Amino acid sequence: MSYTIRDFSDGDEISLKTLWLEFIQDEEGADLNIVPSEENADRWMLFVKSVSKNNNGAVKLAETEDGTLAGYVFYQWSEGPLKLKRKRGVIYDLYVRPQFRNRGMGSALLKNALDELKRRGVEIVQLTVMSKNNRALNLYKKYGFTETLKIMRLEF
Repeated sequence: MSYTIRDFSDGDEISLKTLWLEFIQDEEGADLNIVPSEENADRWMLFVKSVSKNNNGAVKLAETEDGTLAGYVFYQWSEGPLKLKRKRGVIYDLYVRPQFRNRGMGSALLKNALDELKRRGVEIVQLTVMSKNNRALNLYKKYGFTETLKIMRLEF
């Protein structure tokens, strides 16, 4: 199956929100503490649009030849409130629908994001990944990511 990686456009909003809602319910890769609701999807979309509007981040989509959105990557290259020694980018989300996995889409989305981040002068790229998500961990390691921070959680 062939696919293309393309930029997000306003006409993709409903499909992207659907993808995001699938992502946050994916037991393999998502933080299942996020409530899957239209309200949260709308809030997330406002954040995506604000990043895109301010030209400090992007969403890229993996689209099959029949027009189905199979996955996306959302990332940012902006300067934060603190002055850093090296310019940092963040990959917020990388998701491929289960039926489209193992076809190189995740790798293509990640490579596309990393290429743009590098062109934008980013020197360090950070992301978070669930400890149990071996598929994603292996992909990120393949691209040279190393573990530098542990996020610990206490649940009552």
